[in-house]
Formats: sequence, C-alpha cells, structure tokens
Amino acid sequence: MKSARIPFTGTPWTLAYGGVLLGGDSPLLPVKVDGLAAMPDVKSHDLELVNYDGLLPGRDYMRGRVVSITFRVMADDSEHLDLLMGEVAAAFTHSRNEQPFSFCLPGVAQGAWAQVAGRVRKRETSIDETYGQFHPLVDVQLECTEPWIRAVRPIRKELAPSTDFKRGGYRFGRHRALRMPLRIPRDGGWGPPRTALLTNGSMDTAALRAEIRGPVEGPVLVFKEASQVVGRMGVERWPDGTPFRLTAGERLVLDVPVTGPPALTHYADGASAGTTVAPTLTQWARAEAGRTVEVSIEQSKTSYDGSASGFVEWQPGRFV
Repeated sequence: MKSARIPFTGTPWTLAYGGVLLGGDSPLLPVKVDGLAAMPDVKSHDLELVNYDGLLPGRDYMRGRVVSITFRVMADDSEHLDLLMGEVAAAFTHSRNEQPFSFCLPGVAQGAWAQVAGRVRKRETSIDETYGQFHPLVDVQLECTEPWIRAVRPIRKELAPSTDFKRGGYRFGRHRALRMPLRIPRDGGWGPPRTALLTNGSMDTAALRAEIRGPVEGPVLVFKEASQVVGRMGVERWPDGTPFRLTAGERLVLDVPVTGPPALTHYADGASAGTTVAPTLTQWARAEAGRTVEVSIEQSKTSYDGSASGFVEWQPGRFV
C-alpha cells in the first residue's frame, strides 16, 4: 500500500505541498496546474485625464498569485483510498500560515526547483463513478499573498571545449601506395567547442559560478551575446609568466557575485582547500536579469592529452 508522503527531490514534473508528493512515484498524479505559468493580475494606478485623451500613467503593482491544482488519486482498493484521502485532507487543509508549495516544472522558473508560499482556500472532490473506482479527482486552490516564484536551486549547464581531435596525415591508397595530393586537413586540432546558453529569465541579477576541469592550458571562459564577445574571464599565465596549466583532476572555479569583483580559485588534484589565483583576463560578464549569453571554454594550447570539461551554473532570483 503506497503512501503519498514522499520527500520532494526536485524531479521534473513533480509538485509537493504539506508533506505529500504529486507526480513521480506518488499515487497522486497531477492532471492540471493553473497559476504558475501565468503572471498574476496587475493593480493599475493610471489616472483619468480631464479634457484630454488617454490616461496619466501610474505605477503598476501585482496582486497575489492564485494556484489551482487538479490531481487524480490512484488507489488500489477502499483501504488504500482511505489512506490517500486522509493524507490529502491533512496536507491541503485550512491554516492561518502560508506553507511552501514546491515544484519542478519544465518552462516554469526555467525548470529549476522553485517555490511559492500559499494557504489552502479550496479543496473539492466529487463522489462519482471514478470515486467508486478508487480514482477520484481532487481540485485544490492555493492563494499566495506574494506573487513571486523563487528558484531554490541553481540552474546548471555542462561545458566542454570540443568533442574530438582532428589529426593531420597522409592519404594512402588500397595497397598503401602514397598518392598525391597529400591530405593534410587544414582544420586539424580540436573541433568546435560545445557551448551552453545561460539565460536569466528572472527579475534579478543572478550569482554565477563556473568550473573548468583539466587537462587544459590557459583556461578561459568566453561569453558571447548576439555573436559578440562580451566577456573573457580566466587565467592564461601565472604571475611569473609561465603558462597556467590544469592537469587531469585539477580545476579552476570562478565565482561572480551579484555585486563586487569575481574570484578565481585553483584546486589541485584531490585537494579540498583552494588557492586564490589572480586572473589575467578580467572582462567580467554578469548574469543580469533578462540576459542570454553563450558560454564556452577556450584554451590557449591544444594537445593530444585530452580536453577540458566543466560547468556553468547560476542562481536566478524572482520570477513572475
């Protein structure tokens, strides 16, 4: 007999409130959710003009957010239905205090683990033929005094500079005879980099964190906006002028706060404590609200030893 009291872990297409899980492995299956992908109603303060056309624009404010959820209870028998409906009644009940409603829905808050806080103002179930089959539909309405959707966990995108290494060489015939012309590819070296699109769809500038893992020489994060380079952040050389290299297992971590200067930290192979490194490229790029940039790893020297990898992640703020 499966219970709906399952911890919420941020799995896509799941929701949670009052200790019960909707979706995923839960016997409570969401059917419809309204109010999360929509902007709340606006309180307009425009003023009427006397003897003029139009209005005098005033400042707009948002009202609270109303979230409506319809889910189906998937019970096996009457005893299981008693258990699940009891858990539903305990979770979605009257309260004087708002509780967090957690969810992870692709396209809402950019698919991040997000929350709104609200109180239950409605819970409705019809006793019909589906109820008699132990699969009733439940309608719940949450009213949230604050309109904002807030991301709880950061959004992460993986990075890698290339997918293959193209070697130059000769073209031999079927019997190993040397034939002209000699085929030496002009595009030898690392192939095109794999990039990640960083989009901050929230209303606030986001804190940004990136990591580059070796092997790589002269690791640099390149940020492009509309095909134009808007940021180059990394370390090409040590202070004494020698090339900066990351061997396999080493990593370089870049932290760009919402305000203030970014920081670069070098972690040696297996080390838990890092060492601050002075950057040699300081064209900083921040994850500003509404901004979309293309991020990639650039290295100053290629080799046959392998390629760097890493990730970029950002913590968005408030969504509407």
